Amino acid sequence: MLHRRSFAAFGLGLLPLAFGAGQAEAAPELSLRQVIDRHVAARGGAARLDAVNAMAVDMQIIEKGEVIEARYRCDKSPAYRIDIYAGGKHVFCEGLDASGTWIWPGDQPAARPGVDDGKRAGLEGIQFNLYGLHAFPGLGNKLGLDGRETIAGVNYYVVRVDLAYGDPAFLYIDPQTWMIARRREVRAYHPDMDAAKQHLETQYTDFRDTGGIMDAFLQHQVNLATGAITQVVALKKIAHDPVLRPGELTRGFAFDAT
Repeated sequence: MLHRRSFAAFGLGLLPLAFGAGQAEAAPELSLRQVIDRHVAARGGAARLDAVNAMAVDMQIIEKGEVIEARYRCDKSPAYRIDIYAGGKHVFCEGLDASGTWIWPGDQPAARPGVDDGKRAGLEGIQFNLYGLHAFPGLGNKLGLDGRETIAGVNYYVVRVDLAYGDPAFLYIDPQTWMIARRREVRAYHPDMDAAKQHLETQYTDFRDTGGIMDAFLQHQVNLATGAITQVVALKKIAHDPVLRPGELTRGFAFDAT
């Protein structure tokens, strides 16, 4: 998350060849369809994933030595909202509603429109949170298998996702667990403040069953150009299909004080 686009693109558990991150190895033993089928089954199955229409996540974020709390909510309308708290005080929120993307700094009386990149990131985040990979083609995204790549002793299947709303993402699927263990992409870290793009990797660990769906409760984001960990996200609670309050995902909804 905070950086603006990472708030929007928050995803649970994605660039090797095109951006020189590594060399692909031998041709994969499995087809794209087989890899996706195994991944979807490991996460809980297509039927369970398809049944999800909304999500609520409470988390702690560590960035640049600062520890903050965040509440993320989204649904398939599509809409999302994330509220950020520091020192027990509400300091920022942003989201996407029927009128487009918006941001609301804590020192401002009301929300204002966000940048176009924020909308793309918000839609990307909603899709990765609320849809299984088997459903991605139906959302206008294109999936491809980029072979195998070994990182830290794990020979991952690399699935390329050409996103309808943004730059491509590369998902590293562990052939032992069939979970997405890494996600690589080139994107702007702070699109509202700096449009410069960086090569980032998100690492997903601590997978837990949350109502029949396997989700990663710990994320480390790494700048691949420097090797530095730029962000750590520790999830505290995940709810699939929570009861959302009327208007909660709109820009006019008053944030909770704590």
